[in-house]
Amino acid sequence: MFVFISGEEREKILNYKLKTKSKRLTRTLAVAVAGFVSAASASVTYQINPSEADLETFNVTIDGDTIGSALAGGIQITKEVQTGSGTSLPSSYVTVCTDIQGTLYLGQSYVYNTPVTSFSGQTGVNPTWGAVNTPAYVSGSGADAANAAQAIQNAAHLFYTYGQLTSTGIGGTPEQMAALQLAVWEALYDTTSGGNVVTTGGRLTVSGGDAAAVALANTWLSGLDGSYGLTGYLLYPSQKTGVNADGEPPQELLIAMPVPEASTVIAGALLMLPFAASTFKIHRKKRSV
Repeated sequence: MFVFISGEEREKILNYKLKTKSKRLTRTLAVAVAGFVSAASASVTYQINPSEADLETFNVTIDGDTIGSALAGGIQITKEVQTGSGTSLPSSYVTVCTDIQGTLYLGQSYVYNTPVTSFSGQTGVNPTWGAVNTPAYVSGSGADAANAAQAIQNAAHLFYTYGQLTSTGIGGTPEQMAALQLAVWEALYDTTSGGNVVTTGGRLTVSGGDAAAVALANTWLSGLDGSYGLTGYLLYPSQKTGVNADGEPPQELLIAMPVPEASTVIAGALLMLPFAASTFKIHRKKRSV
């Protein structure tokens, strides 16, 4: 999917859905988002503001859809408003997403549920997580849900272990953040029913780009088993339809929340789990008058 970047000379489009053909985007987006924000109650609104300096280019294929020059790395979000009760969410955060086939428009604002959603029982917005959750399994079954649970456990472990987490999200060099993005994708879409991650011949393949980042991601993926018992949190979109002009749902984002739950306590300290992954592709478009 594509995301508009406003600018004097051009609009750059940020691609989160990997596909070979683009769709024409209309100006109804601003109207849809405005109505969406006004209708939200207990929610948080974040603007999507990733920096190109923190992104690296790869060729990526997911479920048979391929796109070249996809950008991987950390995506920055900036809080505009939070309504309702609950823990205050970060004003600025760098993270990754879980929905390659969803859409976020760069520079646009999206409303997410609060309190934030635990990933327990979640299977992904678009597409479904887990190696068995190919398009033929979209409707889901008990086995599919279990596979998705293992996939998000692996992604959580990667993010918490290698994300260099601070109060403002993930950190590290562009190469490290790109590697984390690639590893999280791989864990989400190629974790098998046995809990391990298939790095060749799976739903997601990566070629080209920074070979060191790819190698680092593969190193992190080795030995995962999907059984970490971690409690994590998702910025889950308050509305999945009627928001984007292209008709696709917004992506859900992963975020760290200091919540005192027994399952998040390690050696007496609270476990903070942020995560999210994003695919980026920049296109040129003539400036509108």
